[in-house]
Amino acid sequence: MFNTQHILYILISGAITAALLVLSNHFATDDASKNKILKFFAIITVVLHYSNLWVDYFTTGGNSTVASNQLLPIYPCNVIMWMLLIASLLRDKQRRLFQILGEFCFLIGSVCGTLGIVLNFNFANTPTLADYDILKGMLSHSTMLFGCLYLYFGGFVRVRMFNFVSVIAGLSCFIFCGVLTNELFQHFGMEAPDGMWLHSNPYNLRFPPMVLALIVTTVLFTIINLWQLHLHKEDRWYKKSDARN
Repeated sequence: MFNTQHILYILISGAITAALLVLSNHFATDDASKNKILKFFAIITVVLHYSNLWVDYFTTGGNSTVASNQLLPIYPCNVIMWMLLIASLLRDKQRRLFQILGEFCFLIGSVCGTLGIVLNFNFANTPTLADYDILKGMLSHSTMLFGCLYLYFGGFVRVRMFNFVSVIAGLSCFIFCGVLTNELFQHFGMEAPDGMWLHSNPYNLRFPPMVLALIVTTVLFTIINLWQLHLHKEDRWYKKSDARN
């Protein structure tokens, strides 16, 4: 990790992401164009995630191995990827489901995407982009990161108190997927992969990432309350009957 290839990828990916956000905000000014951009990056993320199956199939004479995280939502980014796709395909971007998915993808998905690029444990085990499995993993995190960021910079979601509800709902989904995956493996006599890293983690933290997620949620709650201070008192969430504001 953090060899020349990795550092260059981080810098180039970051620069391209920033440039695309600026260009998209400049040229995509109507809802139809914004929806197309969001859909494209959500779909291409899924395509990249599974693209190694086609590459392996045609380069090995018809043999291809499916990874466990291509069958089940084992890692956080697997769940974020599908949430982003579902959100992008919803026609009504004002409905509550989209807001929950969109806000969670922006707030937590952006963090997951960044970690998936900067602290990619697959790249740490095989530190070369010449391996297509590693390359497609990095690329899919980059496209997912753009999609998650674009939810905010494209004007689909905003910073508000309801973000806290969206994050709690999303983290609950993480826990559900992790428990379900582990139980499914154990039921069939297989070693559980520790879905969602509920018990361990690849980053040598002293506690599971879900504990860190709860800490981040608390910090988020504090930040949003501080954010509300720049509003007039009557516009703050605790002054309104509608919790979504």
